[in-house]
Amino acid sequence: MAAIRAWKGQAPAAAPSAPAASPSAASVESLALARRYDDLAGRIDALHLTSPELVPRALRYQKLSREAGAALRDVAEAVEKGDAEAARRRRIQFDDIARGETPLVADINSVCR
Repeated sequence: MAAIRAWKGQAPAAAPSAPAASPSAASVESLALARRYDDLAGRIDALHLTSPELVPRALRYQKLSREAGAALRDVAEAVEKGDAEAARRRRIQFDDIARGETPLVADINSVCR
């Protein structure tokens, strides 16, 4: 799981929450984060895990990463189309998906220790 910790370490420092400067900036930010989740899903796949304890957890994390990336791409698309309601709904779905990340990582870490 060192690969996941290293991947997360590459993230820029979180900026204080503030509304995006423009819809275009919000779209760019959503797409950039979607690419990071896509990259994470690929890195998990590249680990070629065999541990019966880790494989199901890693698969759940990979699924979460793919779903998060898809949600963020949908947000960006809705923003670009000017569909604020669709962007808001999909962003709420992303937030729900993302809430599952911390407990899943904690579960994976507990197995790795």
